Formats: sequence, structure tokens, C-alpha cells
Amino acid sequence: MVKHVVMDMKNVPINKTGLEMVDPPKLSFKVVVELDKKMEKGVEKDPLLQQEFQTAASEVLDQTKATIEQKCKVFDKLFVGMVNKGASEKDMEKQLKGLNNAVKQDMAVAQKAAELAAQKAWTKLQAKKKEWKKFKIKVGVSIAGTLAGLAVSIAAMATSPFSGGAGAAFGILGLIKSGVSLAKDIGKLASDIDTSKKHLVVELKVVEKAAQNKGLYAANEVTAAVLNEFIGIAQPSIKSVDDAADTLKAKYAQMIVKVHDLSKTLNKILKEQDKLKAQFLKEVGNKLKKHPVKDKKAQLTMISKALDTALADNYKAVDNGITKVQMMYADTRKWANTIKDLMKRVSELKLKDPKGLKVFREALKFAALATAPIDGNSIATGAKDLALGVGGAAGGYAYDKITSKALDGTVFDAA
Repeated sequence: MVKHVVMDMKNVPINKTGLEMVDPPKLSFKVVVELDKKMEKGVEKDPLLQQEFQTAASEVLDQTKATIEQKCKVFDKLFVGMVNKGASEKDMEKQLKGLNNAVKQDMAVAQKAAELAAQKAWTKLQAKKKEWKKFKIKVGVSIAGTLAGLAVSIAAMATSPFSGGAGAAFGILGLIKSGVSLAKDIGKLASDIDTSKKHLVVELKVVEKAAQNKGLYAANEVTAAVLNEFIGIAQPSIKSVDDAADTLKAKYAQMIVKVHDLSKTLNKILKEQDKLKAQFLKEVGNKLKKHPVKDKKAQLTMISKALDTALADNYKAVDNGITKVQMMYADTRKWANTIKDLMKRVSELKLKDPKGLKVFREALKFAALATAPIDGNSIATGAKDLALGVGGAAGGYAYDKITSKALDGTVFDAA
């Protein structure tokens, strides 16, 4: 028998088009036909014989390549999904082994198919040349291949879940809780200030009326006159007016401090949001470096824009809160002159100098007892709305919701 090499190809490449992660195997494909010695010279001189064997072998090779290419595409999609979901290295290796086993099976099938194709070609040739009918051939096919691999190491691709910015998101929830508490405190203080101011004005009117009595020359006498006029009832006095004034001043001071604190808290939320974004995108960048996706820059841009969209409503809610706090502070500061005037009236009631008291009485003739309004209820309502608005943003800062929206439709989309 004489061996005739029909095909001997080494490292036949598999098409990589569209593959992101799989590094396809390379095949070695050899087909040898053993002919009867009496046919040796005839084969060399007969191109038809060589062409029939080569065509048969080529068809099997092309079909085998196409089958392996399709398997690589299927597994490639599987690997991408596994990476994006943070699959373990062990699971990745298991699937890679599955791909290689499938390729080996395809090569075994191809080997048998090549043998049958060569035999079929020989039968076809025998029909054309009757003198060959008395001869037999022996076909030997050898197909081998390298193992399929991954574009980068399994360890690099097996990613863990995202955590960048999670600390900032958690911190924001704490700040929101603090902001809501401050807004509620401001609302209560505003109502208390409104009530305290009304209470003080009522007591001032009573005591100031008594102080207009020209027969009284000192603060203690004013108090006595009030008690005499309203015997049997819990009555205003210079001391009660003084206490009411102290309460009003204290609550107003607290109000100013808490409005400042709320403004600073809301601004911290915006800074933490910027921190959240920076930390999350930094982690995205690091993961993209290890990821086999080709257009990493486009992916980062897509995620950054999606993250902005995910945080937009939160930013708007907090920014609106800051605007409301600024308006609230401006309205609150307008109360300063009203409270200052009330304190002046209280101070004048406490005069013990008869001459000073006389001057005070004369001033009362021309002064309107009504003072500028303190609309505490309006601010209390505004503070309630602010608390609801800021508190409503809390749900929007849930880390899993933010990251899910940011990664939707990208290579890290776990859906």
C-alpha cells in the first residue's frame, strides 16, 4: 500500500468575529489515503483523483470549523453573562471545560465524517473508472486541536458585586434622617415662636395698660396694679412678661441654629452624592480594565450618563430643599426686628426710675401696641413640606437601585 496525503493543515484558525471572551482553539487536520501499489503512478497522473479526495476533506473541515465557531459564540455569551453576575472562578472553569469537551466531540465526529467522505469520493471515482473497481483504499484521518481559552485570566474576569460608593449612599441615608429631624424641629419651633410671640403681646398689653396709670411710679407698683385689676385670675406681671420674652428669644436663637444646621446637612448630601458617583465610576473603570469588552470608553460614558439620570431626582429634591431652607432663613431673619421691638418694650417696663417710667408712659401714647406679624404657622407648614420632600429622597438613594439603573443595558447588566 502507498500513502497519499490528501490534506495536511496545521493550526487552522477559527473565526473570532463577534467573540468577546473566548479564545477559540486551533485545529490540525490531516487526511491520508492508502492506495494499492498498482495505483501509485495512476494517482500522480490523475488530478481528478486528488481533487475528489481534497474536496471531500475540505467540506468536512469547513463544516467542522463552522460548528466549533458556533459553539464558541454560544459559550462566549454565557461567559460574558457569568462575568457580569460575578461568577466564581470554579464555575467559570467548569464551563470552559464544557466548551473544550464539546470541541473534542466535534473533532471526533469530524474524523469519522472525513473517513466516510473519502470513501464516498472513492466510490464515485470507481464509477467513473471501471479499472479501479478491483482496488481498495484505506483512509486515515487525524484531527487535533488546542484547548479553547479565555481572552483574559478567569481570576481577572470573575468579578465581585459592585460596592463603589456604597458607603457614601449609606451615609446619605443618615444625613437625610438628620435633615428630616431638623426640619421637624424647625417646624415645631416656628409654631412655638408664633405662640410665644402672641402670648408675650397679650401680656405686654395688660401690663403696659397698667403702667399708664400716673399714680404708679415703679415696676413693682405696676405689677401690684395688674394684680389688683385682675384679682382671682392668673395674671400677667412684669416678671411673667420677662419670662415670656426670655422664652421667645431662646426659641428664636434655636430656630436660627437649626436652620443653619439643616442647610449644612443638605449641602453635605450633595457632596456625598458626588462622592458616591466618583467612587462608583472608579470601580467601573477598574472592572472595565479587566473586562474583555472592546469599547471600554463607550461603556464608561454610558454608565456615567445613566448614573447621572439615576441620581437626578435625588439631586433635585435635595437642591429644592436647600432653596426652601434659604427662603425659610430669610423669612426667619425678618422676625428679628419684631422680636427686638418686643424686647425693648419689655425692657422699658422694668424701669424703676420714676422719670424713666414717665417717659415710657408718654411714648405709649404714640406707639401702636400691635407689632409686625410673625407667621410661624407658614414656616411650620413649609418645614413640614421640606421634611417630606427630603425624606422622600431616601428611597432614591438605595444603593442597589442606583447601581441597577446605572448598569442597565451595559456589559455589567445582570438582567
